[in-house]
Amino acid sequence: MNDELRPTFGSTRALVALLAFVLGFATVPHRVCERDAARWFDGDPSRTDALANGVARWTAREIEPAGFHIGEARFDGEWLFVTYAMAALGFGQLALDREDIKPASLARMDHCLDVLLDPRLRAFDRTAWGEDALDDAVLASDAGHIGVLGYVGLALALHRQLRPESRFTVRETAVIAAIERRFSGENTELVASFPGQIYPADNAAALAALAVHGRSAHLLGGLAAVRRAIDPQTGLLLQTLRGRARASGTALAAYFLAFADPALSRSLFRALEAGQFRTVLGFGGMLEVPVGTRPAALYDGSGPVVLGFGVAATGFAIGAARALRERDRFAALCATAHLFGGPLDEDGDRTYALGGPLGDAVLFAMLTAPRAGRFAS
Repeated sequence: MNDELRPTFGSTRALVALLAFVLGFATVPHRVCERDAARWFDGDPSRTDALANGVARWTAREIEPAGFHIGEARFDGEWLFVTYAMAALGFGQLALDREDIKPASLARMDHCLDVLLDPRLRAFDRTAWGEDALDDAVLASDAGHIGVLGYVGLALALHRQLRPESRFTVRETAVIAAIERRFSGENTELVASFPGQIYPADNAAALAALAVHGRSAHLLGGLAAVRRAIDPQTGLLLQTLRGRARASGTALAAYFLAFADPALSRSLFRALEAGQFRTVLGFGGMLEVPVGTRPAALYDGSGPVVLGFGVAATGFAIGAARALRERDRFAALCATAHLFGGPLDEDGDRTYALGGPLGDAVLFAMLTAPRAGRFAS
């Protein structure tokens, strides 16, 4: 990821201008957005089921990496992988809370896991490493591939919680063991996602997988390493181990760590709240990097940065806010996602016009995030 990005605006003026323009045309009254957010926070089936249907429709299609049009092959492949990982988590989280639709949600989750386990979806990682993350020899090692292992491991571990014995059980056991090896013994360092590139948020996903599986004894070293990657000035997490603190990685890690260490998750969320969170007329957003710095571009591998506000940071913070039961923050962030996402409801399905399959899958996972501490010991 490009660590040279810095937001142009360090105040709320940019968001004020943008919201004033949109609200001037009376696009979506705030009270409508606020009601929608409250329904999501409470898990209203009229909301969760519609988006689940929309995501199921997306993930049933043959989605090509080039369809994301990010402009760099690795990011195209990576975001395709993330689409299915987030969709799998969303269906699993929905199954946790809804016995009435658990069989259907698990069937949809099964499909997403099948795609995640298809070697074609890991081409971006295999190109970087020269080996497949899920090959037996790689799983038996103690280094690298933590991004793939973390996302796949968390989805598989959640599935095993829902269905202890399934056709995924053997693979889940192997992936969890691979993550354990990377954080066990004397290894108290973060693990690389790509050669020479260490992303703390990816490590947080792997630690969440251990927590959901029930291997809390192996979390301590990894959690300590994540804490060392926190910028002491801002309280935000470094985007890469040698990079700057960023809101997108911090918010994503806060969502993942809600599975493993609620206190650390809340600490990261409080740092976002104190330094990056801004509201205007009830609409909330997250500045991508600390105030006083400037961006070099409008986009990088973590998603668009619009007038200093990180689209990914705002979206990921929704998941952390729901997990941590931060109703007011959740409502403000959801209102913005509703306003700018362009929700479309048709025949019982919901999609977001500006999100596409990736945006819908990410929002689905964040909007159904389970209560923090549900799996943490």
